[in-house]
Parts: sequence; C-alpha cells; structure tokens
Amino acid sequence: TEEPSKSPTKKKKTKKAKSAAPPAEDEPAVETKSNKKKKKKSKNSNNKNNGNNNNNNNSKENDANNTSQPEPEKPTPPPQQQQQQWQPPQDDDDGWGVVVDKRKKKGNKPKAAPISAGAPAPTAADTVMIDAKKVGIIIGPKGATMKAIEEATGCKLDVNAPARDAPVPANLPNKTLKASVKLSGTTEAIQKARTAIQELERKGYASILQSDNFGEFSISVHPRCLSEIVGPGGKVIQALQTNCDVKISIPPTDWKPNTPPGMVQMCKVGIAGSKENSRTAKGVLQSLVEFHHHELTHPGMIHETVYVPNEFFHCVIGSKGSEMKHIRGNYKVDVYMPNHDSKTQDVLVVGKKSNVDRAITHITNLMDRDSEVKEKKYDDSFY
Repeated sequence: TEEPSKSPTKKKKTKKAKSAAPPAEDEPAVETKSNKKKKKKSKNSNNKNNGNNNNNNNSKENDANNTSQPEPEKPTPPPQQQQQQWQPPQDDDDGWGVVVDKRKKKGNKPKAAPISAGAPAPTAADTVMIDAKKVGIIIGPKGATMKAIEEATGCKLDVNAPARDAPVPANLPNKTLKASVKLSGTTEAIQKARTAIQELERKGYASILQSDNFGEFSISVHPRCLSEIVGPGGKVIQALQTNCDVKISIPPTDWKPNTPPGMVQMCKVGIAGSKENSRTAKGVLQSLVEFHHHELTHPGMIHETVYVPNEFFHCVIGSKGSEMKHIRGNYKVDVYMPNHDSKTQDVLVVGKKSNVDRAITHITNLMDRDSEVKEKKYDDSFY
C-alpha cells in the first residue's frame, strides 16, 4: 500500500513588529496604529474562543441531561383503539377462522327502508247475518253500542238493514228478515266483533263490553212467567235492568197454555252483571214469579192471599171469566188463581192496598152469597 503523499504546508510569514521601547513611568503610553490592530484581533479571537467554549459546554450539559433523564414511556392506546387480536376458532374447521372486519364499508348500494313498528296489520273482511228485529240492539242508543264494539275490538262495523215495511219473501225460512253487518279489520278483531254481535243478538249484551267484575247467572222459571218478567210494553224488564244495573235475557219458547203439565220445559232467564247486582236481580225475579210484583218493578204494590175452597172457584172466575174481569176492572187489581205450579194454593190479589182490601171484601161476599144459595137450595123449610 502506498502512503498518501503529504502536501507540504506553507507557512505564512508574519511580519514581526519591531518592539518599541517601553514608555516611561511618568509619560503616558501612546497607541500606534499597529497596536490598535493587534488589540482588535486579540479581542475577536477571545470572543470566538469564548463562544466555542460555551457551545461545547452546552452540548456537554445536554448530553449529560439526556443520559441522566430516562426516556418517557409512550402512552398505551385505549382499549377501543387497540388492534383486534386474532383468536383461534372454537369450531373444528381445520385451523381456519373468519375474522370479521367491523369497520363500515363505504358503498353505493341503496339501503332498504326500515319497517316501522306501528305498521298496520293486513286487513280482512267478513259478514254476519242477524235478525232484522235485533238491529236496534246492535246499534244502541245513538250508535253507542256499535261504537263501543268498534273501540273494544278494533274492527269497523257497517250495518245494512232492510226497511221496516219491507215485504217478507214467501220462500224465506221462518219468515224472518235478515240484516247484514259487514266487518273489516284484522282476523282477531273480526272474531271478537263477531262474538260480540252474536251475544247481543242472543242475550242482549256482550261480555267484551262489560267490566272486570262481570258475571253471568240464570234462574229457571215456568214459561208462563216470561210475560210477567217482560211486562206490558217491556216496562217491567226495563225497570229491572235499570234499577239493578244488569242485563236480562229472555229465551225463546214454544210453550202454549194447553200444554200438559208433564210436557212443560222450564226456561232459563239469564242475568248478567256484577255479583251483588245479579243477586239483587235474582231476588226480584223470584218475587215476580211467586207474587207477580216487586217494589223495584211495581212500586206501591202489595199482595194478599185469600183462602177460597175449590167449590167456590166458579164464584171468583164467573161464567167464561166474567167475574174475574169485573174484579180487575172495578178494583184495579190482579187476581191469580192457584194451579199446580203455584207456590201457594190460595187466591192471590195484587194491587194498591186500598184496592186490594176492597177486592178481597168482594171475593168474600161472592163466596157468602153462593153459600146462601146452596143452603136455600137444600133447606127443607124452603119447600
């Protein structure tokens, strides 16, 4: 290896100033131009040396500080920013796993419209046929019953009834006109509305329109007593339902007055309402069946019994019921003769107290008069 040749350094020749003689102690020193230049050069060199020394000292202090102070630890990212670590799959799929990227992908695919929770259910339609005479019960006063059914079931009702004076077709079974009720709504709502309409037609009330304390009860009565429960123009049953706050249902019957006693089938009168009100209504019905009146349905009325032997029945009834009509018309009372279905075997007189007393006096006179006639007929002195 060849050594690199050293370039000869040129030595600058500096002119040495001639040393001047030192000034005397008493005389002041006189500065020359050469001395001024030397002072300036020496000051500049001193300033440069001081700056270099300061820089070196600062660099050393920084190095010492860097070596003495430990590096601050980097803050750990929050758990949300940490990268998702891969976990081995639990299922036996030959070591392969699927990593789901939870980041949202930007795409231009149209989003499907969300289905609202309150979207209406599909509707259906149905029709219920009822007796035209029961349309008023379905509609109710000013449409109140029909509105109540719509609110309770969520089904819409549309009643189509024939005219009142519409002729009845000859081929119509039972010669009964029919009215149609159109139902529209969900399948469940239609079923509830159908049940309510059928109950109103058959019983006169609907269970869905009643309160939670609602109950159904019944009482067995003779078919003859149904007219007593209904009353003239329905006044008795209306007063019973209003005062007791219940619903009374009268069943249909084919009973006739000449039906043999052993062939009579008892009827069940329905009572619907709260337990307390139904118990009160049942007591009223029993009073109507036994005594043909009650204070709630016949205010101010009383009843009295008169013992009349069987041989004097003709006195009270008269020829073709003439005497019975006379008593009812003149004394404003009702007279009931006993029969095998009666609770008592005495003659029952119902009416105002003063009228009942007068009627009983008249019945007693009729029996006395008939007894006198019989005594004269069989008295020997008469001949």
